[in-house]
Formats: sequence, structure tokens, C-alpha cells
Amino acid sequence: MNKLKAVFAILLLFGMLLPPASSAVIVSELRPPIIIVGNIPRDFVIGPYEEFTVYFYIADDFGVTTGKGKVEAYYRIDSGDWKPAYVRTAAAGENWSLYQSIIHRFYGESQNFYVFYRKINLPGAPPGSRIEFKIAVTDVEGHTSYSPVYSYYVANPGGPKVLIVDPSVEAMAFEKSLDSLVIQFNVSRSFYHYNLSDFEAVAEPLLKLKPWMLTEHNWGELAKYYNIRIVSLDELSEALKEFQPQAVVLSNLWLPEWGLSKDQISALRDYLETHHAGLVVTSGTLFDATNPQHIGSVDGSPGIAGLLGLDPLIMAGSAKDGLNLTRASVMVPFIGTGYSLVLSERGPFNGGTVDVGTYSTVGWQYVLSSTHFGIAKRSVSRFAAENGLRMREMGESIKNLTGVQFNFSLSASMVLPEVVSSMEVTDKGVVMTHGGLKVELAVERGLLERIRLLHALKGYAPMLLARTSDYSGGILAMEGDYRAVYSSVELEAGSTEELSVLRKLVDWVLNYEPVQMPEVVILANDIDWGIKGNLLAAHLGALGLSVRHVTADDFEAYRNSKIVIILGGPDAYDGVGGYVRQVLSPNEQNAVRTGERGMFIKTNVWTEGQVVVVLAGQDRWQTGRKTRDYMNGLDKQYIRILATFTAPVS
Repeated sequence: MNKLKAVFAILLLFGMLLPPASSAVIVSELRPPIIIVGNIPRDFVIGPYEEFTVYFYIADDFGVTTGKGKVEAYYRIDSGDWKPAYVRTAAAGENWSLYQSIIHRFYGESQNFYVFYRKINLPGAPPGSRIEFKIAVTDVEGHTSYSPVYSYYVANPGGPKVLIVDPSVEAMAFEKSLDSLVIQFNVSRSFYHYNLSDFEAVAEPLLKLKPWMLTEHNWGELAKYYNIRIVSLDELSEALKEFQPQAVVLSNLWLPEWGLSKDQISALRDYLETHHAGLVVTSGTLFDATNPQHIGSVDGSPGIAGLLGLDPLIMAGSAKDGLNLTRASVMVPFIGTGYSLVLSERGPFNGGTVDVGTYSTVGWQYVLSSTHFGIAKRSVSRFAAENGLRMREMGESIKNLTGVQFNFSLSASMVLPEVVSSMEVTDKGVVMTHGGLKVELAVERGLLERIRLLHALKGYAPMLLARTSDYSGGILAMEGDYRAVYSSVELEAGSTEELSVLRKLVDWVLNYEPVQMPEVVILANDIDWGIKGNLLAAHLGALGLSVRHVTADDFEAYRNSKIVIILGGPDAYDGVGGYVRQVLSPNEQNAVRTGERGMFIKTNVWTEGQVVVVLAGQDRWQTGRKTRDYMNGLDKQYIRILATFTAPVS
């Protein structure tokens, strides 16, 4: 027994002298390090040749400084080769507030792991440069974690101020390390007890997408010439107040998480009108399957479409249920037919073509003639048929994001834009038909009058500044108290040529010039003028227009005026009816006599580039009511449409 005790004692002593077992042997689950990047340049920009110090925090259960452990950082400029960045230990006191913001995210009562505070210095660069950096940390067990691959730009502080709303800059940083980040999110909850919820919110929608649905944007071309800032949606309102930009870019805001609220859209509109700031909107920002509020609604709620003169899109979204088209969207992104962009000789362009390698969003084509609409429809339908899998994948992803199942092969047939193209605008609303079904929509008066005017001015407003050879992509513009552009092509994701087009558009909206509006001529006899005509003239004057009242005896001298409003029907007294009969068709004249219709807009009646509005009732009192209804629909947005139609574009 004593011998046995002696042997046991020797074995115990021997065991105590042995080195401890490797930690890798006792780990029962994967616990890689987590990397917390504490700071990136504010608004993703810095000044010329300005160095930037990145602070980051590491937590790991067994450490990263011995054995296999290592901390590496890399950077590159303008997509060049990755270069190592020297990693140094950081002291908490170097940037105490930043350090506190990092460590205050820990919420566990105990911390059974190691922590490390490090920093890297990144070099300065000239305006227009794009700088990327990333961090890789390997722990002693050989587990490697990766930070997001962040990028930022060197802006030109002396250039015009351009505010870019583009949450994809941050999202793409996460996308490049998404697998590693998801593991870090999980282990931060289960072991490190570190709050990464705001980072998870950025990554969550990315997990529901196919890789081809995210594209990298390069803002270096704009940063070279402009003082840019890049912000997220929740930073927009504050940035408008603080930064006071001269132009705003809404960059492909198609994910639901990237949607502007009605209040934000209203505040943006007010800012544009007050400061005459320019607006550029790109591609999927008008994708109604994910952000229908960007289109707007029939109750007159502000939408981004209205800022661009694309108000009729609202009608398609509102009529879907009644036309049995609930699974169709009005706009469809991710269409790439491969045709070149043909530039007009209007606005910022002087003709020419540009190769396009990026996606376009379709649905705006209702503004085209029937011939050109047909060309676009055939090309887009062919693309959808040849890329059926991609259409289905888009449907699956959008359902994952919104819970709603869309049929994007159906949507790509452009059925809803075709319905918009053929709609009828009545005195009280809009009538839309499809497949034997008919829907009549009651519309807020201001919106109704804008739609009536835009429907009549199709081909003139919005202006078509550029389009692809097959009309699947286009660039549309509006004039007025601010310049606004919609590019259905995602130019910011394109080549140097495409980025050059984007820069020209920004230049154009920046160079705002007040539109010299032509005089409005109101043709009316003394009776109709006295009932409501003088009030209409006063209202137009309050909106900044000069007005002249003429009778039929004097009208010949003014019949070539750019804007003519006629009060009275085909049988109006004192010669007015004779001019009405020159404007309206026999069927339209009969509609006035029977009380069926009384509000019409025609173009190019007596001269090219002319708009003629007829407000007519069965008698003088009915004419007065039509005039009142029309007057109640006139606002600044209506005047912008007239300005776009009448302004010489340069």
C-alpha cells in the first residue's frame, strides 16, 4: 500500500512539472477574435494630403500576441496594390472619448478574455483619391477575423458643396467581409457580450441579397472637383442644415432600409426650393417594390418622383389592385441590355455615345412616344426572358426583404408603365384600363393638375437628355426653381466614361439659372373674366407669372404666345367659342356641351412649343367652377413643369 502511495505521489509530482496543455485542446466551440473599428473619417471624406489615424479594439479568449497570433492591417489608394499599414499599440488617453465609446459597448458582468487597443496611420493623398483599409486578426489558436473593408475619399474643399446620400458605401464595406462579420456578431453575443447591434443592422439586409444585387460606387470623380460629403438616410436632415449643399445626390436608394420618409422628402423639397440647389437621383431610388413612398400617393403626399416630374408613376402604383396587377412593380431595376448611351445636344451634353456596363431601372418609359416605348418594351422583355433565373432570384430577395412576392418577369414586360401611357385624365380623376378592367382614381387636386399637364406635355417634360439605343436606359431632367435629374442608369457604379457623364449632370444642376417664364395670355370674354378670370390671374401672379387678359378681338396678336388659357366652351360669347373650336375636337366640344368634360390641355396648337389650356362649362357658371378647380391645383410644382416646357435648355 505504501508503495502504491509512493508511485501515485511521483506521478502527481511529474504531472505538476509537465507544461500546461495547449488551449486549442480544451476549446469546445469556435471563438475567433472580434474587431471593433472605432473610427472612420466623418462622412467618408478627409482633406487633401491629410493623414488619418484609425483606432481599433480586439477581444479574444486566448489572445493574439503569441504563437500563431498576429494583427495585420492593409491599405490601398485608387484600387492599387494592398500595402501593409504599421500596427501600433494605442493608449486610451490618445482619444479618450473614442476609447470610452468602444469599451462602453461591453455589457457582461465579467470578461474572461483578452483585449487589445491598436491604431494605424494612413497616408494623405490628393483630391479625388479613394483610400481603402482593412484589418485581419489571427488568434493563438489560428482563428482569423476580418474587419469591414472601409473606403473614404479625399474631397476638394474649394469646390462646390455636393451632398451624396449613399448608404451603400458602408454596406459594401461589410459585404466584402460578410462571412467573417456574421461569425463575429454571433460570438459577440454568446461569449464576449459586446453590443454590435448597429453593425448587425447594416449587415442584415445584405444576407437576403444575391451578390450581383450590390454594386460598388466610386465617388472619386466627384471628390476631385467638389467638396463632397457622403451620408446615410438618418443623417440627411442634419447635413442639409449644417453642410448647406449646392447639390444633392440620391444614389440608388433601393433597399427598404435605404428609404426616405415622407417628412424627409418634404424637407428635401423645401430645401431645394429655398436654396435653388440641384438634385440628381439615380437608378433604383424609384423602385416601388421596396420603397413605394419614393413614388408618392394619390393623396398628394410628397414623393421623390414628384421632384423629378414623374408624378404619373403614382397612378400605376395606386391602380394595381383594381387592374389585377398586384404582383407587378412599376419600376424594375437590374436591367442590363448592353446598349450604348446616346447623349443629346441639350443640357450638359453635346452629343456622342457612351458605353454602358451598369444596370438600368426601367418603368420611366411611359414618357416616350408609342414607337419608342415599343422599342424599349421589346428589348427589356427579351432581357427578362433570357435572364429568367435572375428575375426569379430578384423576386426571392425582394420577398425576403419585404414579405411581398413580386413577379419581375411580368413587371419587365412594362405592363404598368404602358397603363400609365394610355391613361385618361378627366376633370375629377384618372381612368386606367387593362385587360378589360377599368379603374377610376380620385386624386388630390394639385397632383391631378400636374398629371394632366405632364400627360399633355409627354415628350417635352421631363426632358430626355440621354437614352440608350434601345430606350431601356435614360436621363430625364426638370427645370424651374431648382434643376433636377433622374438617371435610370447607375452611373456611379460605372467606368470612367460613365462617371464623366455623372459629373456633367452634377455640373448642370449646380449651374442653376432662373427660368424666364413667358407671359400667360388669358383669352376670355368680359363675363367669364369677371366671374373667375381675374382671380385666376391674381393666383398666377402670386406664383410669379405675368398675366395678360385679352378678348377675342385682340387675340390674333397673341395667338402664338407660349402659354394660353381660354375660359369658355365652343359656344362662348364674343368670339371666344370660335377659338375653342380650333383647339378642341368635335367629340371634345360635345363633351363640354353635355357637361361630361370641361378641362383640356393641348400643345402646339397655333405654333410650336405652345401649351393651350381650355377651361369650359355648359354655361358661364360651370366655366367658373372649372376655373376654380383648375386654380386650386396650381402650385410651385405645376409652374416647374411649365418652366421645363418653355425654357431653352442649355
